[in-house]
Amino acid sequence: MIDNEIDKTSWMKRGLSWIELKNSLDIGGCPVCNTMLRTIEKYFEFLLYEYALDATVHKKNLASFGMCNNHTYLLKEIEEKLKSDGLNISVLYETLFQKEERLLKKINEKEYSEENKKFYPFKKKKGFVEYKREILSELVPRGTCPGCLQQRESESFYTHEILRLYSDAEFKSKYESEEIQLCRHHFLYLINEAETDEMIKYFVKVQREKIELLHKQLKNFIQNHDYRLKGEMTVKEIKSWEKALQYFGSMKGIGKDLYHSLIVE
Repeated sequence: MIDNEIDKTSWMKRGLSWIELKNSLDIGGCPVCNTMLRTIEKYFEFLLYEYALDATVHKKNLASFGMCNNHTYLLKEIEEKLKSDGLNISVLYETLFQKEERLLKKINEKEYSEENKKFYPFKKKKGFVEYKREILSELVPRGTCPGCLQQRESESFYTHEILRLYSDAEFKSKYESEEIQLCRHHFLYLINEAETDEMIKYFVKVQREKIELLHKQLKNFIQNHDYRLKGEMTVKEIKSWEKALQYFGSMKGIGKDLYHSLIVE
């Protein structure tokens, strides 16, 4: 490794991003998922505690008509964690009701005439399909859930941090631990963002070794349920099915729609 690469890695490991990534590597599981979840929780805490009245926050929330399902209920959990009675969320969502009422009033004025096969206040005749399309064009969200936007930024940032640190001895020691299992979605994303053959070879090698081990533990777990072969199971074998779910489906709260497009350029 050349000197400027050593200096760059050393500089990176003095920042908060390394502390966050290191915490995830110490926890186990997928480090990208873990960091994303912590990041969104902190984001929601700041949003509810400090920025519930912020115009920019309201603008994003209005564009998406609130949060997606995952983040709706995470937001509720954070509100409860802050010991709030719901006032912060009420302030954030009250403007959504204002917009919804305006849109429904506007749509209600476009009454459809079955007799004349058109809807008002438009003079040009339009069929029922066009009538529905006109209504939906007013109601369909124009923006992305603010929570999803925040997670996408976190996902991209920490995936690239892993790529930048991949040759560091301390990072490799933690990443290669059996307790760390990059989920399949983030493994694909990481490979997509890799810039050299060496990076790809390293992460594929580590991923293959861990998948082979997890598969072996899963097979032993299944085999030990056979009354003819039943024996003692290790803790890792007992938990193997849960790790299998996390590998193929990511951690709870991480939806597939959050992932960036996998495009080989």
